[in-house]
Amino acid sequence: MDGLLCRTRLYFHLSCLAILVIKVEYDHYFVVTKHDDYRRSLYSVLVSGYILFVVLLFIMNCCDANESIAILANDVSRDEKKFLIYDVNYGEGFNLRRDVFMRIANTVRILRERGHNYVLVLPPWGGLYHWRRHHLKIPWSKFFHIQSINEFVPVIEFHRFLKETNYDTIDEVLYLQGYAEGWTGGKYEIKYDRRNCISNDPHYKFIDGLWKGWFFAFENVYARKFSCISIQGDSETLANMIQKDHHHANSLMIDRAETVLHSHFGDFHYWEARRSMRYAKHLRLVADEFRQERLNSNDVRDGTLLSDSWKTTRKEHGEAQGGDYICVHWRRRDFVRSHSADIPSINGTAKQIVVILRKESLTTIYLCTDAPIAEVNTLISLLPSDTQVERFLNDSSLIDGEVSIVDQWICAHARYFIGTHTSTFSYRIQEDREILGFKPEKTFNRLCPDGDDDCEQPARWTIVYKEPSNRY
Repeated sequence: MDGLLCRTRLYFHLSCLAILVIKVEYDHYFVVTKHDDYRRSLYSVLVSGYILFVVLLFIMNCCDANESIAILANDVSRDEKKFLIYDVNYGEGFNLRRDVFMRIANTVRILRERGHNYVLVLPPWGGLYHWRRHHLKIPWSKFFHIQSINEFVPVIEFHRFLKETNYDTIDEVLYLQGYAEGWTGGKYEIKYDRRNCISNDPHYKFIDGLWKGWFFAFENVYARKFSCISIQGDSETLANMIQKDHHHANSLMIDRAETVLHSHFGDFHYWEARRSMRYAKHLRLVADEFRQERLNSNDVRDGTLLSDSWKTTRKEHGEAQGGDYICVHWRRRDFVRSHSADIPSINGTAKQIVVILRKESLTTIYLCTDAPIAEVNTLISLLPSDTQVERFLNDSSLIDGEVSIVDQWICAHARYFIGTHTSTFSYRIQEDREILGFKPEKTFNRLCPDGDDDCEQPARWTIVYKEPSNRY
């Protein structure tokens, strides 16, 4: 039974009980005393107590708001609630997973617009390949403000989904894959088919009549049905498939969701999903305190104030000025091996930083990097002596994903940003800066490889807002 409905019924019965108690007490004192003033005083106290009781119940019901399912608009179906769960390939990093969320969130948006009451189940974080500390079962509220996401589509954390459904078996798992034969005639075609599984790796095992998989390291979670789906398509393709072939499942899991593309990359639906992903308040506070204390940067001075709701926030390019520092996202480690042709040497990086500092008339750098400390020290030694280099050094109180967001939020507020080619970490900073209202030329920049000072710069995917005349 739906958890919210259970609580509502409980509160209704408790309220009725409170009314009954008031009636009994009032009748009792009416018999004991005939003094009108005393009766009126007693009645007032009892009624006030009842009102306080109801208010407390309401507060209790709202305390879980940051993790609960959103209250929905009147034009959305009130049919039986269905849950859409998803997961992403193990090897994908934190910032690409954030992009996959937007694709699946738009699938849910499309289904809801068609009258289907789907709720998106947020997959717990953990066990990511790039994270140095392998935490598991991390809720989204550790990184993001859930109520903001709820303003785009209704979402629920996975552990709360299990409680909502009394740990019932997931109805069906769809494992997405490409086509074994590739593109027909070399042409990309929107389509999907149930096929034999291409991978020989047994991601799911059939045990005692049920399917057992990873399920985010949660025990005693199983699925009734499992199948592999070859698909070429986007968020809308997935919505069509679910509506046509899998609408019977009250809980449906989409694995390898990164296989699905954006329906219209960079349109206002894309940006609404992205704008809804506001960072958790405690992480913004950590980053903002660092900016103030180490970089003399704050939102009032920098022109980066945001409204409480992303829906009422609309910044024009150039409104944001940023703090008196540049941010450099300097990706190293695995990029030195896998993208060596696209990134500069340490010496080449230093030369480009010096040029930017002179152009912006600044002397302070916020350095965001995964480079070993020896490489960082070498880079600093190649910069002018009056250059101030700041880094956020975690004291172990924050986990890896939290540190990433603090880094990104500080970079998002810099006067000028330059990132690393093809890095999704840099992409997310560019999006943050678009939301804040920076000029594109201060945002869409990359470090060039040695010997190529005029290398191709990032595509300027600037923010798009829904015009008032548009309707979902």
